[in-house]
Amino acid sequence: MNRSFPWRGLSAGLALTVMLGCGELEIINPNAPDAVRALSDPATVGAVVGGTLKSWMETHESPRVGLLMSSMADGYTASWNNWNMRYYSSYGVECPNRCGWQNNLTSSQYTEVESGYYGMYSALSSATDGVFAIRENNVIINDAAYTKMIETIGVMMQGMALAHIALNYDQGFIVDETTDLSDPTALPLSTRAEVQAAAFAKLEDAHALAMANTFITEPSWMGVANGDTYTNTQIAKLIRTMQADLLASFPRNGAEVAAVNWGQVATLASQGMDYTWGFAIDPATVFLDYTKLWGNSNFTVRVDTRLASTFPGGNQSDPWPDPAGNPQPNSSDKRLGDGTWGPFDNASATQSIAATANAGTDFAWHGRVIFPSARGQFHQSNISHWRYDDCAYPGEGTPINGDYDCYAPIYTQAYNDLLWAEGLLRSGGSKAQAALLINRTRFDRGGLSKRLGTESTASLLDDVYYESRIETLGLGSATFYLTRRFDKLWADTPRHKPIPARELGLLQLELYSFGGPGAPALIPGFEQYGKVKNVKQIAAEISAELHQSVRAGKRTQ
Repeated sequence: MNRSFPWRGLSAGLALTVMLGCGELEIINPNAPDAVRALSDPATVGAVVGGTLKSWMETHESPRVGLLMSSMADGYTASWNNWNMRYYSSYGVECPNRCGWQNNLTSSQYTEVESGYYGMYSALSSATDGVFAIRENNVIINDAAYTKMIETIGVMMQGMALAHIALNYDQGFIVDETTDLSDPTALPLSTRAEVQAAAFAKLEDAHALAMANTFITEPSWMGVANGDTYTNTQIAKLIRTMQADLLASFPRNGAEVAAVNWGQVATLASQGMDYTWGFAIDPATVFLDYTKLWGNSNFTVRVDTRLASTFPGGNQSDPWPDPAGNPQPNSSDKRLGDGTWGPFDNASATQSIAATANAGTDFAWHGRVIFPSARGQFHQSNISHWRYDDCAYPGEGTPINGDYDCYAPIYTQAYNDLLWAEGLLRSGGSKAQAALLINRTRFDRGGLSKRLGTESTASLLDDVYYESRIETLGLGSATFYLTRRFDKLWADTPRHKPIPARELGLLQLELYSFGGPGAPALIPGFEQYGKVKNVKQIAAEISAELHQSVRAGKRTQ
């Protein structure tokens, strides 16, 4: 099997292999001349696989991915155009409703299209290096048991990276340790459904490994210093939650929801997480969770009024009432409460009120709005998210033990429980069990009335949507996936991303995109960008132009 091609910069390399892999050129890997040696070194293989967890997290929680997608789902809101949040979450400004993805290398809004793609393929590249070393090169890391742990995490990371592509893009490459990179025909673009199936299979493989082997993961994998460790049993539960999420979050609209095997979602989630899986973060370093760092910064990002207005007794109107704004809340949901926050009034210069006994556990009210009204009144909000405010910038959150280190959850028990409840309700399962799962956040955290299971399925699904909007806010793109499958995205919001223009150019494929005015969210539009011409087409155009100029010259002489 040919492993001479670099995995770093995987997809760009794949495209070059497709274009040049006809025996005419020999591609040498100048970026990793010691790749063969490195993949034979046990210490290197272990470090490579362990490092994929952090690289996956940084893409999953990137401001260009998690934060942006959450604002496109009207969870967070901001009119600052960092990472093009304003452009992609506004409506009625550049576009009548939402604008589509600007899949054009000359566009200043392009980077957000490719960030998740290349980030996840980089993680997939590293994970596959490790799995290849173990399964194909028979590398032993420390001992057989430790090697099985590395293999388990490597295969899990393959599944997690492919899952991101399936949930966010309309197509992608399916690559693993068995792929022969010397054969261009082995690397076709696959549909999102095919990528989803490949991701699910990898996660199933990893689950079997986790159940068959006893281990405890390394603390250095999960943070800047020492993060949490996880047993093989906990990893198996994490994988089940991720599989349930992969199935439930895949639908692009309400019409696709019916195709999901919701009974399987419920079964997987019933074997899922009863703990929190996350990373130790230090905002003072380069290892950041930007979705929480910005999302919990109360003079940088706010909670969209489409979410804030749903709190019972919250008194928050949607749209935001200009110019007076929304009043201090008095919600029966303890996660908002009376909206007070902080050790004293105006703690962050946003006219906040010092915390009382009824202060919300997750959200706060501020008398001052922070965005220029000229950029869209719909961005204005008096409510901030502070559940993870120890992850915010220093000065904008509450310090822990005098510093600003934070624990950043990615998957939680509530995330799993609400997937489980949704699976039960959509598959005709036990409404009583679904109610118990809903009540773990609705009653236990929110202090709202208990659901009994005698309510209608539609009513309980409304509860799932409400609870999930609150409980998954700040957890990557979860808010977007939820709002997408419940068919509540704003008009013209693209439901997924196209293959990035940089990749399409290398593959000599036509540029396309999704969303925006006159472009259905799931139908690729081509007319906006045109086609990337290959060398034969360019040569033909030059030849035609030459013949045309000769003919024109003859007529004028």
